[in-house]
Amino acid sequence: MYTLAQANSLENNEDTIYIVQAPELEEKYQQAGYQKHERSYKLKYQHKEYTVLCPEYRNDEISAEPIIIVPIFFIPRRPYPVHVYLYAIDLYSSNPAMGQREAAETTRKLFGLTHFAHTTLGRALKAFVRNIIEETAPTSEKCCDDGLRETGKEDAVQHASVTKCDEQENDVRKQCAFPTTQATATWRERAARILKENTSWTALKQFVKACFEFAKEWFKKCRRFLL
Repeated sequence: MYTLAQANSLENNEDTIYIVQAPELEEKYQQAGYQKHERSYKLKYQHKEYTVLCPEYRNDEISAEPIIIVPIFFIPRRPYPVHVYLYAIDLYSSNPAMGQREAAETTRKLFGLTHFAHTTLGRALKAFVRNIIEETAPTSEKCCDDGLRETGKEDAVQHASVTKCDEQENDVRKQCAFPTTQATATWRERAARILKENTSWTALKQFVKACFEFAKEWFKKCRRFLL
């Protein structure tokens, strides 16, 4: 189980070792009988590879799930900070004439990354929109595989029954293997609207700060990461 801690941007760190500190949380878990351990993760940013050291708390006596305190810019199993992905999504979604390759390349150069492919952007966009839908759509719209929504068929989702969902699952997965132009347009429109509401900015530092706040509030509300 993860929990978030306030954090500064990686570039403000003096070296490539970023130590997550959350004194109040650490005291809370230690008083509850948890033992402190450590987890390390790798993140790439501004021509460097950072090691992020996160406190991990375990209580084997009650077989409790380990609690890992991570910084607000962290996303499990992703090699870049959250604002890198959100910047790429925002850039691509807010510029209809821009392709994924151009948006990905612009993002790669801005944040000093060796690699940031258009396929990375595509997957991040899909995951971002899917998570937003799953947390904000009425329960009746969630019965089907998210592919129906991703191919722009929101109306079909609203009227599909649970039985039909099971029957359609294999076909939907095949349809979503190669996103259509209509699907991408739908994802872009949703992403642009959400990001405009949550990360309004005029300078990059403001955007990064807004992304951190967005990630924190989203996790607090939904108990899950944005991507």
